[in-house]
Amino acid sequence: MDNHPVSININDYVTHARQLMRDYHMTLPVVDDNKAVQGIISEQDILNITSTKSNVTVKGYTTEIPVITGDMDIKQAVAIMIQSKTSVVPVLESTRNRKLCGALSIADIFKNLDQSDVPDRQVKEFMTQKVKTCSSDDHLAKVWTNMVEKGYSGYPVLDNHNMLVGMVTRYDIIKSGGIRIEREDEHGSRIGTSSRISHIMSKPAYTITPEASLKEAIEMMLNLDVGRLCVTNREKLVGIIDRYDIAKACINEIQ
Repeated sequence: MDNHPVSININDYVTHARQLMRDYHMTLPVVDDNKAVQGIISEQDILNITSTKSNVTVKGYTTEIPVITGDMDIKQAVAIMIQSKTSVVPVLESTRNRKLCGALSIADIFKNLDQSDVPDRQVKEFMTQKVKTCSSDDHLAKVWTNMVEKGYSGYPVLDNHNMLVGMVTRYDIIKSGGIRIEREDEHGSRIGTSSRISHIMSKPAYTITPEASLKEAIEMMLNLDVGRLCVTNREKLVGIIDRYDIAKACINEIQ
């Protein structure tokens, strides 16, 4: 785990949390004045905040998570992360002492996995095949709304010829400052002032083949610092695999 994690005080402003996410690209542990963990604030929580007022605090948007302590079995910790769909979790001193002592990420787990803990299986066995996509011409307001309402963390982006040209994630939207869209835009009623996805997406999209191994997928995610890979066959998008898919595959192998 990271022994010196970035955190935010529960009484800090959301604008500060948003800036920390832009800088560190991570879910933030939320602590009180005594450094006791109160929960987390994630990219999804930030997307849910529609107010543009500068005095809105983190307190009302903090999400509680199950307690994870430094002496917890790693399989149990991974299972909690998968269930809560949280890629970074705060680590507490103990169940009684909620003082923040670290943060654990799925990337940390991947970095320290023994090669024997990674199943000798192919990406196609664990990828999601029915992939939700968006168009490079879509307005940010539309994609933002879909992420908020449906809980998606990212979309592969296709051009007018259905060719894969990029990826747009919650972090891309937060980094762009695009969540300060007018409220009326979210259902597409006034999309004239909303940016197009092509302006904020990450490109190119990082791809892997269906026949690639899970070990190759982990290596790519760590090297590229991404949480998902588009799966392509002869340049055609056939699936997507993310860190949670791989963590699920590995959890039964971890001793």
